[in-house]
Amino acid sequence: MAAETPSATSEQIGGFRFVRMIHPGATSVVMEVIQESTQRRFALKQLLASHVSAAERRAFAFEAKLGMQLRHPNLIRVHEFIRDPEQPYFIMDLFPATHMKLPIARPSVYPMPVEHLHRIMEQSAAALHYMHEQKWVHRDVKPENILVNKSGDVKVIDYALAMRPFSLLKLMLHAKAPRQGTPSYMSPEQIRCESPAPSADIYSFGITCYEMACGRPPFRANSQTELLQKHLSERPSPPSMHNPAITPEFSDLVLKMIQKKPSDRLASLEDFRMAFMRVRIYKDDPDPMPSRGYP
Repeated sequence: MAAETPSATSEQIGGFRFVRMIHPGATSVVMEVIQESTQRRFALKQLLASHVSAAERRAFAFEAKLGMQLRHPNLIRVHEFIRDPEQPYFIMDLFPATHMKLPIARPSVYPMPVEHLHRIMEQSAAALHYMHEQKWVHRDVKPENILVNKSGDVKVIDYALAMRPFSLLKLMLHAKAPRQGTPSYMSPEQIRCESPAPSADIYSFGITCYEMACGRPPFRANSQTELLQKHLSERPSPPSMHNPAITPEFSDLVLKMIQKKPSDRLASLEDFRMAFMRVRIYKDDPDPMPSRGYP
């Protein structure tokens, strides 16, 4: 294999044959491969040769191992981690899909049926709630980390920033979490480097739902510092202000997730799902209950 990405002249990676590039990232690449022994297709994520420091290797191995632990139909599953001395890689489910940022940013190029939106939000919430039950906080919930296929089925991806909530000892020692995440979606407590908690994912998921429904996030700014300050102190406008077709009940549910204080938010994403079963996103949506098979 070539030093950075596969080519037509070097298309073998271990027991896998390169098919096509899926995502050429800054520190790693994701590609479609075929397992030679079974002829099954998988996604392979490989650390670039230019990013193989000890710290980057540890972070990459962490992502792979957590992906092997998690078992939920709406989370991408990692099957195998290979500690290659030059470029480590891991094998994941192949899920032909686009991430949700594309239909938000370029709806004419990446059309997403409106009727899929309810399904997308519900499945994403189910995946994140499962992570919380396993005592993990995702910490980078955003449309780019929600893959959606043509049927509207979801896989949440990217566990690189996931952390467990701090132990009591860490809390007593006033330990700080690294300020990590994507500024447009970071919760106030992430910005303050507080202990990871499911409430932070609830906030980020609320921001994500806001953007998916009305095509823009609640906060925009000219600098990262200004944007983070808005998360800390600015009251968001209701989603319905940006799109009058959004129902008041959905608007209220989203605003409940993006309260500044964690204690003012929904208690869990299972609570979101239970409420969301009975909520229309847009005023001309059909009643969600009969179409989704709930009693």
